[in-house]
Amino acid sequence: MQRWTRLVIAPLVGILVLPTPGRTEEHLVSRRAIEVRLAEERDSRSHDLVILQTALSSPRASAAANAVGVDIVAVRAAVPSLSDGELRDLAARAAALDRDPAAGLSHDVNLLLIIFLIVAIVVLLLKAL
Repeated sequence: MQRWTRLVIAPLVGILVLPTPGRTEEHLVSRRAIEVRLAEERDSRSHDLVILQTALSSPRASAAANAVGVDIVAVRAAVPSLSDGELRDLAARAAALDRDPAAGLSHDVNLLLIIFLIVAIVVLLLKAL
């Protein structure tokens, strides 16, 4: 009985415990697909940084920062430390200001939106600390 148990149990344990032979190159996602996706994310982040830095470089952004007592240079320097999601969200808002700045909005409302953008960056940075 012990011999029969060893003959049946030992191979089963080996099958369940030992790693299955296979090629280490086989994955669910190819290396090329991973590299392409990472490159897309890197390009997207760079694009979002440019949009946000451009918006914060405008005279309107400087005026809005002065109105709330924030150093715009410090805000611009801190933008790269934002997470990808935060950067994507704020860049979308900044791009919306450039795409349609006069869609029924007055100068004061545009100024408030820029102030909101600056305050949002400051709040996110303070939260990260």
